[in-house]
Amino acid sequence: MEHAIVPCLTLAPPIEVLLVDDQRAILAGVTALIACESPHMQVTGQARCGREALELAHDIQPDIIVLDADLAGEDGIALIPLLQAKCQAAIVVFTCLTEPDARHRALRLGAADFVPKTSSGSDLIAAILGAME
Repeated sequence: MEHAIVPCLTLAPPIEVLLVDDQRAILAGVTALIACESPHMQVTGQARCGREALELAHDIQPDIIVLDADLAGEDGIALIPLLQAKCQAAIVVFTCLTEPDARHRALRLGAADFVPKTSSGSDLIAAILGAME
């Protein structure tokens, strides 16, 4: 008796995202947005300051870090190389700052993308997916 060969379907593991923002409402909103992308994407941690972000980046080893440039007066952009030293995550800066200098500085320091908070949720999701390529 011959057996049919059935291909084994494997699902890629979800993209693990660390959110870094000092505003609870932003953390909640982006978490809800990413939850809509389940099972392909999930939030694995949230940090409200640089110290927490560095600890979680080391402990969690996320695929992507969504980082605010202004963490209650703390320079989030300056965290980019420090975060990259803790993990291999791509960093998407998600911020209210709209000055071209902030964008250029973030990209120069190693951010994969820079998304204004005035953008649509689909723009942020696209930036996360683009950073994974």
